[in-house]
Amino acid sequence: MSADPPRQRLLRLLRRTTKGARANAERSTADESALWSAHERALVRARDAGAAAQRIASTAARQRAAMDSVADRTHALSSRAAELQAGFARLLDSFERLGLVALNAGLEGARLGETEGRALGLVSDEVRAQSSRGGDAARELGAGIGQLAAELTQLESHVGQAQIVVAEVTQDSARAAGAASDAESALLDMGDRVKKATGSDPEAVRAIAEASERARALVASLASLNGKVPRVMLLSALRPAIEPLARLLGEDEREGELERE
Repeated sequence: MSADPPRQRLLRLLRRTTKGARANAERSTADESALWSAHERALVRARDAGAAAQRIASTAARQRAAMDSVADRTHALSSRAAELQAGFARLLDSFERLGLVALNAGLEGARLGETEGRALGLVSDEVRAQSSRGGDAARELGAGIGQLAAELTQLESHVGQAQIVVAEVTQDSARAAGAASDAESALLDMGDRVKKATGSDPEAVRAIAEASERARALVASLASLNGKVPRVMLLSALRPAIEPLARLLGEDEREGELERE
């Protein structure tokens, strides 16, 4: 009888130690699961960021090529507008010279007299009128070409600014892709170091966490069916899942019985 109290105290101590170790193990498993879940999320985000940065870089490269093409076309149109302005200036000068020739012809017709110079005067008047109208049209077209040239010059400036922005976006996206790649490498290295330091397998931890979530979902479903479905029907439906689970947990049950003893 004198040996019973120490034995009972020893058993109680062992049970408390076992329960404490089990609780610590459960907390450790939960912490490791949370750690690896966070690591997995960070790794996925880093890969997503890298892929997005590469897509942005590819799109920016296509936009840059398109902007370069627009810039070349705009420069060509500006050069053509300048050539047209010079051509209209020469045309206006030709109309003005034609008007002077017609004026001299009219003066010569007036000098010849009404009989001999009348026809020459009429032709001179018509040529002067047509040259005046042609000169006015040339001025209007020249002014329109000048406005178009000014707008093309402004467009060239805008296109140049857009090219600078696209170039900056290309550089920034390349840097972002590099940073995402570095982050992914760092996360992989961190995962290897954590695995070595803790001795835990992320796949096993994730499997345990998934099994725990499904177990909680099963318990919640069974609680919602409590009293609504006959127990025999419920056990019959759950037997294919319960029997393998019971075999897996049989060892833990036997350990629990030993502890109670």
